[in-house]
Amino acid sequence: MTEVFHTATIEMEAAILGAEVIGLLMQPSGDSRHFAQFIDLLCNYFQGKDGSEPTQGALKEAASIRGAYEELLASRANGKAIRRNSILVNVLTVYDQVRALVLTGDPDKDWRAVRRVLEDGACKRLKEIAEEVRNIRLLDRGTQLRQQLSQDWRDNGYRNALAIIRQAFVQEHFSTSAKPESGVVVMNMHKAKGKQFDEVIIFEGWPKRAKGKIVANTDRIVRFNSRDQINDQARQNFRVSVTRGRRQTTILTPKGDPCVLLVGEA
Repeated sequence: MTEVFHTATIEMEAAILGAEVIGLLMQPSGDSRHFAQFIDLLCNYFQGKDGSEPTQGALKEAASIRGAYEELLASRANGKAIRRNSILVNVLTVYDQVRALVLTGDPDKDWRAVRRVLEDGACKRLKEIAEEVRNIRLLDRGTQLRQQLSQDWRDNGYRNALAIIRQAFVQEHFSTSAKPESGVVVMNMHKAKGKQFDEVIIFEGWPKRAKGKIVANTDRIVRFNSRDQINDQARQNFRVSVTRGRRQTTILTPKGDPCVLLVGEA
């Protein structure tokens, strides 16, 4: 199909918290406080990646990381090595690999180099962060950010990279909030609240089948497209999305498993 120029409005919590991890890893590590701050940001990622509605699994992950770090500190205080099956073993391995990187002073190249180590490393938690920050293209953050990071490299060797990246996202938030959408905009239902468009197209993904049975059913208006999952929140999301269109709304739903909100409730 012909390429359609568009902008994507996505949930940015995970990407921004992941970017903070990358920012810290670009900074020089002078003492143990660097790794302690790294653990803090790693816990912050799992606590905040789902926005104001964190999942129990993500909160448990953050608690496990925190507990493993406290255990590591106790072991070191007693002159013992880290427990071999600690969840921090792979975290430390990848962290040390990042510390061994020779950065160049080119913010975009250095950002990508750090991300690549996380992506290729043995830690599944850091792999997830690397995947999330793919939604952020450092070049798109504007020349001011690149200039600030480049200047910080010349002055301090990226010592203030985390603070600079945090400030860039604050500025981006207020800039984006004040700018009306134009052209083709792709977003999820939550992001559409309060906005208006000439036309809205609501798209649902197809279920995955094996031997004629549905084995996975993601990207649906109602969770799993199951009648048991119909609730006020699903109805409200659907109602809000349909009414975002000034002139027309088109709903695309799989013919073989149409949205349960469109075929009536039992």
